[in-house]
Amino acid sequence: MAFCKFSSEYVISNQTAVDNFFINEFLPSAPENCVKVYLYGLYKCSNPDSFDNTIEKFADFLHLTKQDIEDAFLYWQEQGLVQILFTMPLQIRFMPLKNVITNIKKFKLDKYSDFNLQAQQIIEGRMISSNEYAEYYTLLEAYHIQQEALIMIMQYCTELKGKNVGYGYILTVARNWATEGITTTEAVEERIKLLNQKTSGISDILKVCNIRRLATIDEQEKFIKWTERWDFKIDCIKYVAKQLAKKFGRTSIDKIDNKLGKYYELKKISISEIEEYEKQKVEMFALAKQITKTIGIYYEDLENVVETYVSKWLDLGHVKESLLTLANYCFKNSFRTMDSLDKLILKLYKLGIVNEEAINQYITDLIQEDKQIKEILESLGLFRNIISQDREFLKTWKYSWFIPKPLLKLAIEKATGKAQPMQYMNKILSTWHSKNIVTVEQANDFKFEGYYEKQPPKQSKAKIEKEDLSALFDSLDEIEI
Repeated sequence: MAFCKFSSEYVISNQTAVDNFFINEFLPSAPENCVKVYLYGLYKCSNPDSFDNTIEKFADFLHLTKQDIEDAFLYWQEQGLVQILFTMPLQIRFMPLKNVITNIKKFKLDKYSDFNLQAQQIIEGRMISSNEYAEYYTLLEAYHIQQEALIMIMQYCTELKGKNVGYGYILTVARNWATEGITTTEAVEERIKLLNQKTSGISDILKVCNIRRLATIDEQEKFIKWTERWDFKIDCIKYVAKQLAKKFGRTSIDKIDNKLGKYYELKKISISEIEEYEKQKVEMFALAKQITKTIGIYYEDLENVVETYVSKWLDLGHVKESLLTLANYCFKNSFRTMDSLDKLILKLYKLGIVNEEAINQYITDLIQEDKQIKEILESLGLFRNIISQDREFLKTWKYSWFIPKPLLKLAIEKATGKAQPMQYMNKILSTWHSKNIVTVEQANDFKFEGYYEKQPPKQSKAKIEKEDLSALFDSLDEIEI
């Protein structure tokens, strides 16, 4: 414990100093979350021993995720403003800005002399600082971007944002394009050409959003994603935009992007598909409520249940009755999660079982097998619940080894009275199967030479499960989805 330190009240009422160099050179180009994390970090440095000086408390206070906090500190470490001392748990050291000033990477002036001249001619609204130039050089070398390609990007950004466009905007565009492999003049020219081709389309969407300006590069990129990667038609995008505006009074590009993303995941990419989906959505919400109630769970918001589960199950061919039937089976067997129900439905789908009649027939067949197992157990003198191993034995005897009924009856007789009769019976049948014994006569003639008496079977470790309908889940265990 420190000998002397400020009280928490003193720290809160005091001031946190922010160096002007940070404001002038780093703040304009830094992502918003990174700025929040850096400033809050400075504040916490004034009282490092406080109980809430943890990444979890950072995340809660700033309404960010732990990953957001880690990413922010990684960003500031690249800028030289902090050092990450440890990662488990995360420990950060804030560095003096004077060190950053003296350690700014030096580049050969003659290497970038032409670039410097062209860049300043493009950015006419302000003087480019040495730190800004250093950021450009770092970007060029880190992503192997051609100088002429970056000049083209700067030119395009100024056409959209004006002659005094911030270099953070330019860096973001260039970095995003570089991650897509757009690092040459030819590639940049093609991307700009594609963006220009989409100008009229995105302009129509901006009008629906009541935005009276040119589209930003980010908005143009979203439009390219919608039309090129997700394959939405322009009339469909307009339809979605108008529906959102009608529902909420106004909308935005981000809201449209989020909505189209959900439709894309649901494979609804035409107006007719979207209309039908939205029409069914009311019914799906009611069904989702019934399903969750049947399983015994509660969701305050059923939106995710509908989009993640119910919509998919209906697309597989299920109807209300079949889904409620399976939900009831899950409840009775204590599989009370949506994921458990989802796995059950997908496994049954692989077997071609997607309606209530097929489900009930499948369960009936399994219950008949359980009845046969029960008869075998009672013949062996076992009066207990059926376990998974019993079902596995019967499945192997009937469908893998094709043991005839008379031979099965003889094995019961020989296993009766043994310490572990089911395991003993399985060993007998296994031996007969390996010796191609298929008749009672062959079995009676075969001598076991006391093998089973010399090697008593191991104790079964199988856990007794719920009997009621548990056969359904045992039968589906090996089906992969």
